[in-house]
Amino acid sequence: MLVKFENKSHRVKGLAFHPRRPWVLASLHNGVIELWDYRMDTKIDEFCEHEGPVRGVDFHSSRPLFVSGGDDYKIKVWNYQLKRCLFTLNGHLDYIRTVQFHKNYPWILSASDDQTIRMWNWQSRSCLIVLTGHNHYVMSAQFHPTKDLVLSASLDQTARVWDISGLRKKTVSPMTPVDSGVGNDMFGVSDVGVKHVLEGHSRGVNWASFHPSMPYIATAADDREVKLWRMNDDKAWEVDTMRGHINNVSCVLFHPKKDLIISNSEDKSIRVWDMNKESAPQVLRRENDRYWILAVHPTLNLIGAGHDSGMMVFKLERERPAYDCSPSHKRMYYFNDNYIFEHVFRTHSTGEVSTQIFRRNSRINEKPRTLLYNYSNRQQHCVLLLFEPLGTYELHVTDKKRGGDFSRQATYKGFAKSAAFVSRNRFVVLDKNRAVWQRDLKNEVKKKIAIPGMVVNHIFPAGLGRILLRTSDAMVLYDIQAMKVVGELRIQSRHPIKYVVWSAKHKFVAMFSKSNIHIAKANLDECCFTFENSRIKSGAWDEETFVYNTATHIKYLLPNGDKGIIRTIEDPVYICQISPNSTEVHFMNREKKCGVAKIDPTEYAYKVAVTKCKYKTVVRIMRSGKLVGKSIIAYLQKKGFPEVALHFVKDEKIKFQLALQCGNIISAKESAEKMEKIDPKSGKACWEKLGVEALRQGVVHIVEEAYMKTSNFDRLSFLYTITGNTTNLKKMLGIASKFRRDKNAIVSQFHNTLYLGDIEQRVECLKKAGMKKLAYVTAVAHGLQASADAIAKELKEDVPEIPDLSKAKLFKPPVPVLRAKKKEEYNWPLVEVSSGYFDGIDISKIDLNAPDPEKSDQYEDEEDDFLEEDTKDDLGGWGIQEEEEKKKKGADPLDDDNMWGGGDDAGLGDLDLGDLGDLGEEEKADDNAEDGFFVFPSAGKSWDTKWSESSNLAGDLAAAGQFDMALHSLNRQIGAVNFESLETRLIDVHNMAHASLPMMIGMPSLTVPLQRLDADDNSIGLPRLCYDMSHCTSMLQQAYKLVSAGNFPKALELFRETLAIIPVLEIANQEDDAKQRELKLICKEYITGLRLEAARRATKDPAKESAFAAYFSRCRMQAIHQVRALLNAVKIAFKLKNYKATAGFCRRILELCVSGDKAQLAKIVKPAQIRALLKKTEGMNTDAVPVDYREGETLVLDCKSLQPLARGSQPSKCPYCFSTYKAPGSVCVTCGIAKIGADITPYRPQGKWKK
Repeated sequence: MLVKFENKSHRVKGLAFHPRRPWVLASLHNGVIELWDYRMDTKIDEFCEHEGPVRGVDFHSSRPLFVSGGDDYKIKVWNYQLKRCLFTLNGHLDYIRTVQFHKNYPWILSASDDQTIRMWNWQSRSCLIVLTGHNHYVMSAQFHPTKDLVLSASLDQTARVWDISGLRKKTVSPMTPVDSGVGNDMFGVSDVGVKHVLEGHSRGVNWASFHPSMPYIATAADDREVKLWRMNDDKAWEVDTMRGHINNVSCVLFHPKKDLIISNSEDKSIRVWDMNKESAPQVLRRENDRYWILAVHPTLNLIGAGHDSGMMVFKLERERPAYDCSPSHKRMYYFNDNYIFEHVFRTHSTGEVSTQIFRRNSRINEKPRTLLYNYSNRQQHCVLLLFEPLGTYELHVTDKKRGGDFSRQATYKGFAKSAAFVSRNRFVVLDKNRAVWQRDLKNEVKKKIAIPGMVVNHIFPAGLGRILLRTSDAMVLYDIQAMKVVGELRIQSRHPIKYVVWSAKHKFVAMFSKSNIHIAKANLDECCFTFENSRIKSGAWDEETFVYNTATHIKYLLPNGDKGIIRTIEDPVYICQISPNSTEVHFMNREKKCGVAKIDPTEYAYKVAVTKCKYKTVVRIMRSGKLVGKSIIAYLQKKGFPEVALHFVKDEKIKFQLALQCGNIISAKESAEKMEKIDPKSGKACWEKLGVEALRQGVVHIVEEAYMKTSNFDRLSFLYTITGNTTNLKKMLGIASKFRRDKNAIVSQFHNTLYLGDIEQRVECLKKAGMKKLAYVTAVAHGLQASADAIAKELKEDVPEIPDLSKAKLFKPPVPVLRAKKKEEYNWPLVEVSSGYFDGIDISKIDLNAPDPEKSDQYEDEEDDFLEEDTKDDLGGWGIQEEEEKKKKGADPLDDDNMWGGGDDAGLGDLDLGDLGDLGEEEKADDNAEDGFFVFPSAGKSWDTKWSESSNLAGDLAAAGQFDMALHSLNRQIGAVNFESLETRLIDVHNMAHASLPMMIGMPSLTVPLQRLDADDNSIGLPRLCYDMSHCTSMLQQAYKLVSAGNFPKALELFRETLAIIPVLEIANQEDDAKQRELKLICKEYITGLRLEAARRATKDPAKESAFAAYFSRCRMQAIHQVRALLNAVKIAFKLKNYKATAGFCRRILELCVSGDKAQLAKIVKPAQIRALLKKTEGMNTDAVPVDYREGETLVLDCKSLQPLARGSQPSKCPYCFSTYKAPGSVCVTCGIAKIGADITPYRPQGKWKK
């Protein structure tokens, strides 16, 4: 049984599946109806209007309705979209047991304890007819799936089949409306008659069900039997009786797709019966809950069961077929109906390759989970079948040359958790002890493959001589010939990898679990990772594209992380292979039938072409018009190829943005001009953006035009100033003084006089602004006496006093950056924008048959000797160098006035270099390289990325800034769930792993990674961590001093702070691991002891006080602290007259005085006094007050309650600090970090321990 969903609630009495959505409706004994999404494990809604238990519910087949019936004698029809009850049908006089919608007609069928069955028209809200005949409670009633029949079951020990064809003809005839008043003849049975009465049970019948397609009926009764009946038009007779339940059988159903009968009982079990008697019954039990109701999904292989404490949705077996296919072989092998078949994709032909395999008395779900085929063996069919629940495998070997003769088929069996073929005649198995063994085709062990340093959970095929190992937190590629690890990929997910799919030539590998996909290269260097909300079913490679599917969609994933949806699918399928032309997907469905689905690969083929710079393919796909424009344009923008999108965009606004993004000023200007005509307001905004970009590139004439279009006169004046265009600057002065009437005109005029150095105009400007005094001073200062006298006459007596001008300096106009004589010479290249492949090319005239100047494959691992050596493509890119155009014209690309300079003075001149000889092939190769397209080198990995990929230590991950991964790693390695105390430590590690070097003013600081040196080869490696063992040791010494001084609260805080630092320390070897373990034990003992002392001081019960003191003395501490604890325990026990306990404490003190530091202990204890006390208490040897403590017995404390655990009980431990507890699940009180009883995988450095 595979449980898909389980929910805890009150007793579930009714269940119903939605026909299309992943919903299940449950009616509870407390009167609540709950609607659940069983796929997402989420409650959608609940409905509470019934009074008392609700025993029956059902969904309508096409409308958003469901019906319910309960112990309040009411039938309610609900609309789950409106979330309310639409109406109530009244008429029954007792509890309503079941309700059901008719599949085609507007009818509702109900069964009640009033011994009647009623049919209702829910559209007219009236009762059509009442069926009487049973003389006890009617426990269930249902419509036949296709015929005009009704089946009922009653406690009168009978089940009845009713013929309702007359009622259908009367109420649903072409001439009669559906809601005609038929309900007037309430108890008339002329329209409905009893066709069959099924008698055979010795006690009341609780349930009866029709078979969905065959003339069978199943009944369940209180006599603990399930009976199978067959019927025809004349009679019904008993076929079989199934016994096995030991209590009342409450419900029975037929499986919708298989010849199975499913029943549940109050004996707390569900039984699955084979109608053909080929398999033994399967029993599914619960410990404490009785089953009451069953429901099957109308189309899917899902079963719902309601019991005393809730419900569950489950499958009887896995529906995924056992198959194996290789991307390099055009065939597939799969298991079906006890045979192994071969399917050829090209011809769509299928044939057997084995004889019948299984015995007929096998269990119902005893089918292989995995099938592996050995494609390396050309002479034999070698098939491995793995039965994971049983932990067994079967090897079947048949000669290929024998055709259909399988008489000499060899079969071998053994025990294994997983297996994989590694050569023509070898395979490896993983046994239950996690050991890997290599065997031959006769199932004989050849050798044991030792894999040190890791616990293997599963093995996957990885080609010849290699296997892929799954550990608790990584996937490891292992070479069994070289006996070494080839690659390793850390998997940060709670879902383990279930399936592995290799591409052709083993170039890429896709590893996916329930919801995650990892794409990696052949050496397990990760390319990308993606998460899916829906369960991932299967996948296959189409060259370098991984095509996979969920239950509803076929999707694709590229190695660079791009993904998308190809198409939707109606039913779940399992992808086997992609056709060579990439237009078909070969799949297998859950019925083990092979099929083909059409797909359109245009989208992912386009993305691959863009990524690999296949220009002709890009143009060809864009011309086809199959792609949605905006999504493709957005993709090109995201990937940094706006110049490509620019040639295919129709919208001028988008085209303008793309032109600016790729720096194409000419195209941006054309779009701005068109936008200005369409919408002047948007056009002005475009010209403003164009001016900024043109100025950035130094295209001055475009900047000038943009400023004119936007009337930005001030910026235009400044532009003329820095370019030395005094002619236009004088025009701007005239415009400002004569034509402009805005409030900034006078300011603009004054700025222009400053830019030109025109004093006379400046004086006139000041006079015009009303600043005559300032105009007078300006005229005098610059020697314009005539203007000064004229102004003085106007000022009369208010002439300002002239300051001392002896030290005054003339304010000269700014010197232009570049003074050009022609308009074309105004431009200067602030930013050089290289031309692209599509620049200046008419796309309609491109020869699509010519080969693409592709760049080399960015995913190819050249150092991997596992791959075949691919031919090297010419390096290409989106840009063409300007020097190339000059070469075509016959000019020297370095002969340019804007470069370092021309002539002999700029070159090497007359320098005699001697005979350089033949420059050889390298120079020719360099010359030829210039004929291609320039490719910017790809950015390397940052140090943070290298750190996170090279280590899974929490400190290293935090230093790299991967805090999520660090927290996940801590959860996996030490069971951490409370990260409050660790947060500060992780941030400190990150901040102190980088040094910040200040640069010049206005520039950001340079961040430099700080790395620790490897002890073996002094090579730079992982980050330098700010905490180390010496830091913890220092804190420990401070805590010891605080304990000696009696400052317990601060000491407790310091010990816990030490525990919070240890998880981020480096573990380089076994010695480091042992030291950290010892440190954690010390902190744990002291924290427990100090908590015991605090509890002792807080209690007022003398017995508890003595017990806490005794527990404290048992903590493993330094000798001086333990002696202090023992002295305290001696005082308390002696006061209580517990002489026997006192004697035990005295003996331990004397033992410590002998083994410890005598000089230090002599300061706090006198051995002679202790001996005297021991002698005195040994003579009495009694305890006056009973204390829960026995000297000499093993003491295991529950660190939460600080009470000893019962002897013989198995304590739960904190996986981090090793504190003991009575029960698991909560956060450890000692460290406050880890979850008690959590399963962990302790950290191990990648590779072996360093000695």
